[in-house]
Amino acid sequence: MQQQRIDTLAFARGLVAAGVRWRHRGRTTWAVDCVGLIVLSLRAAGLEIEDEKHYGREPWKDGVRRKMRARFGEPIAEEFWQPGDIAVFKSPQRSDPSHVGFLGDYPHGDFSLIHAHADQDCREHVLDARWRRLLVEVYSPWAT
Repeated sequence: MQQQRIDTLAFARGLVAAGVRWRHRGRTTWAVDCVGLIVLSLRAAGLEIEDEKHYGREPWKDGVRRKMRARFGEPIAEEFWQPGDIAVFKSPQRSDPSHVGFLGDYPHGDFSLIHAHADQDCREHVLDARWRRLLVEVYSPWAT
């Protein structure tokens, strides 16, 4: 299981290093959205995951959280977070979760966030105070 976490993060970081662009519902190694980055990275590590491709850019009726719970079970408490877990975020303008990304191991301590974002394409950066305020829940794809 630990090797799968490492492989997942290596694939996601490869998308960042390649400068992969953001594209709504993207599922290729040249264009992904936040869900696509998760799906492709987990599959690269050998975890077959159902892929819901028919969704709008704005969440509807707490759909992100419902799908995460249906697939991965209950969210995990912060003291159990590990690199390779999936973080769910709300936008500053809405209360419904609308974004996902992987927690990474930031080189200077704490966590990083690896994600595909409409304004920033694929990238990794520290999980700073701004992103922590928007964080809603974290799920482990490895607990199922």
